[in-house]
Amino acid sequence: MINRVLETWAFDRSFLHNKMSFIAGPRQVGKTTLAQKFLKNLAQEDCYYNWDTLGFKQQFAKNPLFFKETFPPRAKNQWIVFDEIHKYPQWKNLLKGYYDEMKDEVQFIITGSARLDLFRKSGDSLAGRYFLFKLFPLGPKDIVKTLYNRTKSWNPKDLLEDIPPANSTFSEAVDSLYNTTGFPEPFLDGTKDFYNRWKDIHLSLIINEDIRDLTKITHIKKLETLVFLLPERVGSPISLNALRENLECSHESIKTWLEAFNKVFISFDIPPYTKKLSRAILKEKKIYFWDWGIVEDTGKRFENFVAVQLARVVTQWNEWGLGKYSLHYIRTKDGYEVDFAIALNNTVVLLIEVKEQATEVPKSFILIREKLNNPLSFQVIHRKGFYKRTKENILVLGIDRLLQLLP
Repeated sequence: MINRVLETWAFDRSFLHNKMSFIAGPRQVGKTTLAQKFLKNLAQEDCYYNWDTLGFKQQFAKNPLFFKETFPPRAKNQWIVFDEIHKYPQWKNLLKGYYDEMKDEVQFIITGSARLDLFRKSGDSLAGRYFLFKLFPLGPKDIVKTLYNRTKSWNPKDLLEDIPPANSTFSEAVDSLYNTTGFPEPFLDGTKDFYNRWKDIHLSLIINEDIRDLTKITHIKKLETLVFLLPERVGSPISLNALRENLECSHESIKTWLEAFNKVFISFDIPPYTKKLSRAILKEKKIYFWDWGIVEDTGKRFENFVAVQLARVVTQWNEWGLGKYSLHYIRTKDGYEVDFAIALNNTVVLLIEVKEQATEVPKSFILIREKLNNPLSFQVIHRKGFYKRTKENILVLGIDRLLQLLP
């Protein structure tokens, strides 16, 4: 059973304060299912409208307010979901009109993928009328029934004396996610054969439809080649020059293509943290896939899995208004590095080193931690239930133990 934790705030009237709830995220991550399930629980299934369907287009052409006229009689708890509305040419102005007219009687949910996330970067006529939320691939708390309360969730400003072990159900959920993927359909099927077929179709749709629709990129074959070159580079700063030589194209083309992958939620990148660190690497980013199943190497795959879970956490803290959180990595020209650093207002508050099995903490981790005034620090390993506190007060944890701690 999947119960997305995003619902506990993105569909909470008291949290939304009368604004529209925009839900963006990767293709096939479950946005439509989430919205339809929410409406079903309210007995309001008839208030879901998909702008891709011919029936809706025909009704809209006859009367743009037809859905309002068919509202069943209800009290003050009316919700409407518009799915894929961003495919309508003048959708922002249309939605602005709907909201301004009906905001006191209707709570709007707007779902979409890449374009919904990007539109606000160019002239946002909907400013002040919505909150944008991200639905990412599944985390263990999406598939294990828990009492989830964002106001009581741990954040890195807390001081930790002890971290309880994860229960067996939670540990099994972490293993299942790592071994399959965080996308609902192949996760629920649970077989490698189905995932491999699903993955190929999924990537093809994104590259041939989403990237084509959002950009003017025409080198589809080279984009496909680039996707297959990137998994072996997960966890390392990306060298555009090396990729340029492999693909025999310009530096600018590689940069544009990587940005396109981020826009359509194939991948995301993490910048280096440089504040308060001399001799830090300043430019190169590390790249990860939202679908960690793409990565074959077990060490890189584990790091990618952790990266997705941390990206989810940082996004959640920002959506809750806890401060300006950001995810980074640290690497210096002297060869010292830490895989992940979470910063609050540009100050590191949490360091995370990822090792598949090693429980000994690298000296570089200890040195960087000292230079950053000893923020809360974890080394996470792929071993159920593991827990150790070093003499430097670094916590070495199994991945299940860490993810049970995080929101």
